[in-house]
Amino acid sequence: MNAAIVLAHAEKAITGESPVWDAARATLWWIDIQGKRLLGLQIPVGPRAPIALPSEPGLVAMGSDGRLVIGLEDGLWTYAPEIGTLEILAPLRFEAPNIRLNDGKPDKQGRLWFGSMDKTGSGAPVGGLFCRDTDGQIRQVRDGIRVPNAIAVSPDGGTLYFTDSPSQEILAIELDQETGALLGERALHRYQGNERPDGTAIDTEGGIWVAVVNGNRIDRLRSDGTLDFSIAVPVSRPTMPAFGGVGMSRLFVTSQRRFLENDQLAAQPWAGSLIETSVAARGISMAVRLGGAAG
Repeated sequence: MNAAIVLAHAEKAITGESPVWDAARATLWWIDIQGKRLLGLQIPVGPRAPIALPSEPGLVAMGSDGRLVIGLEDGLWTYAPEIGTLEILAPLRFEAPNIRLNDGKPDKQGRLWFGSMDKTGSGAPVGGLFCRDTDGQIRQVRDGIRVPNAIAVSPDGGTLYFTDSPSQEILAIELDQETGALLGERALHRYQGNERPDGTAIDTEGGIWVAVVNGNRIDRLRSDGTLDFSIAVPVSRPTMPAFGGVGMSRLFVTSQRRFLENDQLAAQPWAGSLIETSVAARGISMAVRLGGAAG
């Protein structure tokens, strides 16, 4: 598929990640993990001032009351952009050192599915997959995870997508929509060579859009795991796509500078920035269920 790629937000994020569309503020929020920043692009106004965060963020998602939900090293927090308040939603404590959160998406019931990993990049299997239920309780559903990614839920709420990126395999895990219990699973799609699946976005038809690290592209997979088409991007380490803009018809892609050598950075001037393109698909919007003002 040929599509015009444009530079949406020129940043030098070390690891740009977790883009999410905030329709009420007409803003595409995203994070710089090692830079410890929350970034925002207000459309059509332009970039918002970066927000410094107290530790490395691993995800940002929309909350049901309009606040943002940000995963930091010590737990889930809420952030109210208008007043600049960052408040703890759910503290997390990990036995292993150097742990941060990585990747996370809500489902249609308002649960938040998210992962944890060793933040040093060692690839040690000390991370996990977690779920914050609609009652606010957090449960761990998997352990021994190296790099959790591709976390997203199908539009009907019945399938959770997940990968431990070094495995190169995206899983489709059946969900009990009422309880959030994990049922059976199947291998959805497997990558080869040095390619790794990273973040994903889901469209209204159930297509899974995958950022392929070391692949310079975004793949659209059908719900049966077969490849529909690919969009080439001018960065070797795209990290996550997200739909946004009017009608959720623009595809935004974050990217990474981390792990690139100087010659690679010179050849990829947009690495670490937010890029965008138009697509025929439309995105879906899901939010983390929050309570009152205190979360």
